[in-house]
Amino acid sequence: MFAFLKSVNRALAAMVFPDKCLKCGVYLTPDRKTTLSACWCPGCMGQSLPFFYPPFCTCCGHLFEARTGENHMCENCLASPPATGMVRAAFAYRDVVREGIGLFKYQSRLSLAKPFESCLFEAFDTYFSEQRIDLILPVPLHREKAGKRGFNQAYLLVRNFRSLYRKKYGKNPPWKVEINGLVRVKSTPSQTGLDIREREKNLKQAFEWQERIPLKGTSVLLVDDVYTTGATCNAAAKTLLDAGAVRVDALVLTRA
Repeated sequence: MFAFLKSVNRALAAMVFPDKCLKCGVYLTPDRKTTLSACWCPGCMGQSLPFFYPPFCTCCGHLFEARTGENHMCENCLASPPATGMVRAAFAYRDVVREGIGLFKYQSRLSLAKPFESCLFEAFDTYFSEQRIDLILPVPLHREKAGKRGFNQAYLLVRNFRSLYRKKYGKNPPWKVEINGLVRVKSTPSQTGLDIREREKNLKQAFEWQERIPLKGTSVLLVDDVYTTGATCNAAAKTLLDAGAVRVDALVLTRA
């Protein structure tokens, strides 16, 4: 009965507030809310989404231009290994997904949160299901930015991971999502337009770990929306490693 009432409510909501394509505004055929087809029409979405496909760097996840070949470490990681163990993503940072990130973060189109989270969970299951993870940490915003934006997009991408895991596997996950341990204590200006060195300087001592939450000996997975130069994830990873984590990896929605 409850499921029936939910379906009726969804149908009524669709009639009163019909779904429209986030790009062109055309009305959409009702679809599952956990798919990106509930956000864009087929014409705007294109024939295929920019999924994160090999070949890529086994460390930082850099996508190689050649679309064939084996995964291997890129020159930058060989020369200067990052603090993160490995970085994986759901999508490449382009096309409709890139536009969607802008709508999600800067125009508060929170209808994208659930479809994005669903895609990110599939990436998590693909790349990290066989790896030990103790804590999943959404990369925090400074309180000033969080106050202005009204939400932390990284948290919205991971807040239902435990229920998604239970739904898929029928048991509780071996990890937990922690939102209070890692704190962004430095309010940094926009990273847009800065090179890697400028970004690293920008983020120096930007994060702190709250010592009341045990971290020693743990394996941590950072979650964020976009990975470009890696400066943010690496700054956070260094803080976590200094606080006692034995390994820090990163899962992002999009990899530039």
